[in-house]
This record gives sequence, C-alpha cells and structure tokens, in this order.
Amino acid sequence: MSTLWTQNLVMRPLTDDDFDSFTRLHGDPYMTAKMHRGALDVLEARELFAAYRKAFATDGFGMRAVCWHESGEMIGECGLWMRESAGGYTLRYMLFRNWWGKGLTGEAARASVSEAFGAIGLDALYAVAMDGNAHSVKALLRLGMAKIEDGHRGIPGFGRYQLSAQAFQASRN
Repeated sequence: MSTLWTQNLVMRPLTDDDFDSFTRLHGDPYMTAKMHRGALDVLEARELFAAYRKAFATDGFGMRAVCWHESGEMIGECGLWMRESAGGYTLRYMLFRNWWGKGLTGEAARASVSEAFGAIGLDALYAVAMDGNAHSVKALLRLGMAKIEDGHRGIPGFGRYQLSAQAFQASRN
C-alpha cells in the first residue's frame, strides 16, 4: 500500500527530499488562508511532516506526496490522517496553486478514498473544511461526502463531512 498510481499522478510516501516542497506548500499564506489553522512556519511544518511520516510508517498508509507522473515533481499532498476530533481517519489534500483547476485534486482524493474503503477496509472516512473554502467543499461533495456538523470544534464555519463505505460502494454500482 505504499504507492498509488492514477492516470496523471504518482502518490508515494513522503521522503526527506520532500521537506522543502512540503514547507512551501504549508507555508503559503494564500493557499492556507481558507484553512482554520493558516500558514505554518518552518518548525510547525517540520513537526507535521514528521508526524505524517511516523503515522505512515506505523499504519502502512497515510499522507502521501502527490507527484506529476511525467516529471516526478511533487505538486502537493493527499491521503488519510487520523483525527480523533473528526471521528476517525480524515481525507486531506492540498496542491500547489499552479496545479489547481486541472481535476488533479479529485483524482488524488478518489485514489485515497478507494484505498480507504478497499485495501484498508475502513467503515467510514471523514473530512473537515472551512465553509469559505468553496473548492475544497465542492471536492468533498463530489466524492459523495455529506456534511454532518457545522461549527466543528467550536469554530464558526468549520464543517465536518463523512462518507461511509456502504455509501461509497453504492455510488460505484
């Protein structure tokens, strides 16, 4: 379960070589403006990067570098991340701005959801998004997720979404 391939993407475990791209991704104030936590500084990025890698090593799945298949360039991240406050494993994704609008977020997210309900065997998958992040909310709804909570963690405009394995399987038939 280490690497996932899609039509346009290679989704692989993060490596030390990805840290600079990871830091740019999470430190960009424009891209993180519609996220509840905002941009990360280098120390915060290092902590999250290490946590992603540790979780992947422990679980055998998790957050991955999303790479353009033609060049191998890291263009973002996507995968599963345990968030007890959200109800379990959550789908997370973020691509660099120059890769937006090409359908790649959905492509990466579908691969992660398929893995979650296939090889991993989860019963449900969650996601969180700020209401003002219309593109992210739209991507979640396209995947079949339903909004199950407004004001998640007491944060106004912070929604929690869920997709069950049963609903996912029904949507594929």
